Amino acid sequence: MTAHPHHQVQIVAPQLGLGPAARVLLDALPQRFSVPEANDGYVTFVATHPTWSAVDEAGRVIGLLAPLDHAESAEIYLLVVSPLRHRQGVGRALVAAFEAESSTRGFRLTHVKTSGPSDPDEGYAQTRGFYAALGYLQLGEVLDLWPGSPAVVMVKPLPTPSGEATAITRSTVPITTAMIVEALESAGVCRGSVVVVHSSLSRVGWVAGDAQTVVEALRLAVGEPGTIVMPAHTGLSDPASWVNPPVPEAWCAVIRDAAPAFDAALTPMRAMGGVVECFRRLPGVRHSGHPAVAFVALGPHADAVVVQHPLAHALGDASPLGRLYELDARIVLFGVGHGNNTSLHLAEHRAVYMGKQTVQLGVPLVVDGVRQWVTYDDLDRDETDFPEIGAAFAAAGGDQVTIPLGIGEVTSCSMRDLVDFAVGWMEQHRTTTVH
Repeated sequence: MTAHPHHQVQIVAPQLGLGPAARVLLDALPQRFSVPEANDGYVTFVATHPTWSAVDEAGRVIGLLAPLDHAESAEIYLLVVSPLRHRQGVGRALVAAFEAESSTRGFRLTHVKTSGPSDPDEGYAQTRGFYAALGYLQLGEVLDLWPGSPAVVMVKPLPTPSGEATAITRSTVPITTAMIVEALESAGVCRGSVVVVHSSLSRVGWVAGDAQTVVEALRLAVGEPGTIVMPAHTGLSDPASWVNPPVPEAWCAVIRDAAPAFDAALTPMRAMGGVVECFRRLPGVRHSGHPAVAFVALGPHADAVVVQHPLAHALGDASPLGRLYELDARIVLFGVGHGNNTSLHLAEHRAVYMGKQTVQLGVPLVVDGVRQWVTYDDLDRDETDFPEIGAAFAAAGGDQVTIPLGIGEVTSCSMRDLVDFAVGWMEQHRTTTVH
């Protein structure tokens, strides 16, 4: 329950059983809700669907907002406020609470249907003005939605919530170190394991202690004899190939000439997540040195894994992935799926399939003390079928275990078995690369 700053109004989270309150509010606005059958439908809906309410200082319900979920949009199915409390911010407060909760639940849009612009009723013009002031845009008038009455759908994009806000909303309990260790061990990670970890905190729920908790849990699970490896990719590449987002073609030459040279200590990672950022700060963590698709490692096998990382064909057999394969590492997918599984790129290098090709990439490097733009050859990588490969591996009885954790799961599998399986799968199923 949240307090509205004016008139001592409380906004109460959705609850059932507000049908009688809906009847009172609708009857108080006969000029706006004048169709008895429609009002009966609203009352029934509110009685059987969790509905937001605004309550005054005496505990009386003075406003209701009934939401209706769709695939990617949350609808304001009904918004009604006591005529005695119009223009006092009650409707705005209800809409604000509804939008915030819809955003944290993952909806990308909200929308509302009301009478269209060709309706001469001034009251409906005020209604459209109310929603327009809150950022709702008219998609266009629809003449056949309601018999004899024009309608308009008004939509509003919702901001993308932070990962933490979503995690809190969806979690029932905070995730602890002990819970993570138990999940890792149940998935097959044990003392002395060599693991290559891909992670997303928000997809498992709210973790007490954030990324540090995950790092500490990993260290506890593998112990001192174990080795932890994580991808630490920067995304450094030729700007001409950028698509998310692209840059104007005229900028490319400037970027190639001006972008700072790669520095393992300074160059930020891209889309790797907080767990890797935390892990790389640990004393003793080794960096493989690749400017685009590096790995960081800690443990007895760290040097063996990262000591050699050639610039060209950077995820092939001569890379840290090749060393991990030789060490029979276990892949750990913490909250993510095989779509994030870098190890499958090793299978790409080994497999023979139609459309496989080499491309030229570029990065800024310091060569003989001078900053230069350096080009190199690499596989034209394609991870679009990685989720399908992972599913096929599991369906075939591969060495893979998935353990629930919070709102997500932890998956672990043998890297060697998965890569061997993926080579055969790619050679059978890939007819051309997809971009």
